[in-house]
Amino acid sequence: MKTALISTLTLATLSLAAGGASAATYRLACPSAETSTTCLAATHFADEVREKTAGEIDIQVFPAGQLGSGEKAIQQLRAGVLDLVVESLSNYGNFIADYNVVSWGFTFRDNDHFQDFLASDLEKGMEDRLLDEAGIKMLASNWSKLPRVVVSTRPVETPDDLAGLKFRVPGIPSYIKTWQTLGANPTQVPWADSFQALKTGIADAMEAPYDSVPSQKFHLAAPYVSLTNHVYDSITVSMNGMRWSRLDEAQQQIVLDAAANAASYSADLVAKAAETVRGQLEADGATVIEVDRALFADKLGDAALAQEADGLWAEGLYAAIQDIK
Repeated sequence: MKTALISTLTLATLSLAAGGASAATYRLACPSAETSTTCLAATHFADEVREKTAGEIDIQVFPAGQLGSGEKAIQQLRAGVLDLVVESLSNYGNFIADYNVVSWGFTFRDNDHFQDFLASDLEKGMEDRLLDEAGIKMLASNWSKLPRVVVSTRPVETPDDLAGLKFRVPGIPSYIKTWQTLGANPTQVPWADSFQALKTGIADAMEAPYDSVPSQKFHLAAPYVSLTNHVYDSITVSMNGMRWSRLDEAQQQIVLDAAANAASYSADLVAKAAETVRGQLEADGATVIEVDRALFADKLGDAALAQEADGLWAEGLYAAIQDIK
């Protein structure tokens, strides 16, 4: 009787273990704070996948760059150290050169133009190459993020207003060339020192993500915020190609659907965040300036083609993007 009981318990334990073996846990690296629009969208994605697969795919979100961020995180994804990452589309320029066109200033006329690009065969071809050449499966390329703006000590409404401004930029060649072409004087200042640079006159202006302006209090040193939206970028969610290939067809479809649904969720989050940021800035006395982006874009066409000739992205890509209607 005792032996029979032990056998029954053993069989039950083995059965539970076998049932649990079908579940898989995946780690997703998010570079932003847990409450950021990016990580909230990632959590929404993970929750839907877990629900729709009845727990067979359990995606754990690690916020605040705990597992790495930027190019480093994507490298770890490629190597299989990470299972999934959410990162800016422009960061993939380090893996597929054509993505560098995203970080070139004023490449896109407006958000509709950018969204049309993301939905185009042109961009899908880049995703195919990313999988073939880097072993990375991009699940969605169109999660929303806040745009980049210009913060300055005097109003910037047209390119002429940039003439001679000491302009803090990150050490990215396309960024430096963009603002140099527009007439500013690019200067290298560490991000952590940017507020002090604006306050002391080491820099007269800088570009930054919209939400970083109030969080870093840049507007208290430079009270003019121009909505240039000079770089339309997006947040992507990508998976290690080998991990992706091990999912069955039904699981792959659930993951893709959840990634698409999270795009709509992120768009709502970002729209609300933009309103909140503007309210904070204006409440603190900052002046928010709407600009005619076409005036800036017109000055950058020749420089964009020069970047293309230097191999920053494929020949003809910039014109192909401009032809998207």
